[in-house]
Amino acid sequence: MRWNHLYLAGTGTHFPEHVERAEEAIAAGRYSAEEHASNGIRSVRTAGEDEAPAVLAARAGQRALERSGHPAEDFAWVVHGCMGYQGRDFWTPAHYVQRETVGGHGPAVEVRQGSNGGLAALELAAAQLTARPDATAALITTGDAFRLPYVDRWRTENQQVYGDAGTAVVLSRREGVARLRSTASRSVPALEPVYRGTGGWSAGPDPAEWPVDLRTRTRDYLLADPFRYDEVIARTGESLELVVRQALADADTKLEEVAFVVHPAIGRTIVEYSYVAQLGIDPERTVYAWAQDYGHLGAGDQFAGLDHLLAGGRAGRGDLILTIGVGIGYLWTAAVFEVLRAPGW
Repeated sequence: MRWNHLYLAGTGTHFPEHVERAEEAIAAGRYSAEEHASNGIRSVRTAGEDEAPAVLAARAGQRALERSGHPAEDFAWVVHGCMGYQGRDFWTPAHYVQRETVGGHGPAVEVRQGSNGGLAALELAAAQLTARPDATAALITTGDAFRLPYVDRWRTENQQVYGDAGTAVVLSRREGVARLRSTASRSVPALEPVYRGTGGWSAGPDPAEWPVDLRTRTRDYLLADPFRYDEVIARTGESLELVVRQALADADTKLEEVAFVVHPAIGRTIVEYSYVAQLGIDPERTVYAWAQDYGHLGAGDQFAGLDHLLAGGRAGRGDLILTIGVGIGYLWTAAVFEVLRAPGW
């Protein structure tokens, strides 16, 4: 999808203060030295008891709002993306974020699309702003915190180490530091069982199954058919290439013209296979070296990476930034931004 007159007006990231290092997790028996050597994630930030995911998201949203220059009354839409438990049952975290940031009476909705929640929310917000001539801006946030006994950030999933954070961007029809040139998304529901596994349904979250064991679910599904692993690898690789190709084409550019790529902050082996080898991305053009100190932020890797490039001054006028996300289900999204000016934040 090619977008016109949509701008990135503000970004924000909020990390908890407490740092947990991989070496500490290994010494405590929560992580293995072998996985650490393979994954390459050095440390994560961990949220305190009073730092629910929606709280982290709201703090990031406040920063993005301040940087955007938009008054609260400009916001016609709030979208909150997330991956994990948000802090309360039967509760809507998007409205908490709205109350703590822009207020007003515009719709506030939640997008639960796993690790692709941020970019999926961005694309929905872009469509809303384009379809509504009276709408000026949208706030898009993410927030995730991975806590025991529900989730073990070091062991729940293969080749993933989860870090806690809130992230946010402001999308504007007026002006901004970067222009949203395109997005592209592709869903492959045939891969939905990969994370559901082969087990039955439950009536609700079952403490007997905590911490959530995605390793076993994935393994059971893949081993149920001798051809399934190769099929999953082929489909995921194809979808990644298709969304990147479409987003670049809609932005009238090529991968070699992109200055920076923000991909998921996942294990190094997946990064090297999917993004470096398959797509041909130069690691020096990514934010992965920085992200290895924070881990996989659930739905927020892409917004955090954008914030790092813009607020940190690494990206400058004329640079193109390609962001790539993939979430369980599966859904891939790619977005291309063109930096218009240094933000001065």
